[in-house]
Amino acid sequence: MAKPIEPTPVLKGDDAYEFVAEMEKHEKASDEEKARVAQGASFIQSMLTFTF
Repeated sequence: MAKPIEPTPVLKGDDAYEFVAEMEKHEKASDEEKARVAQGASFIQSMLTFTF
């Protein structure tokens, strides 16, 4: 039997500030990247043939 998953601890103090600073460094996906991901997702969706 699997162990229960414990809740994620809340970040406090310096850890919280460092997390926010790190998240602000990341750039959002470009329109080209979003289109590429959508094309890949639609390709995978076309291969799925679930019938319930």
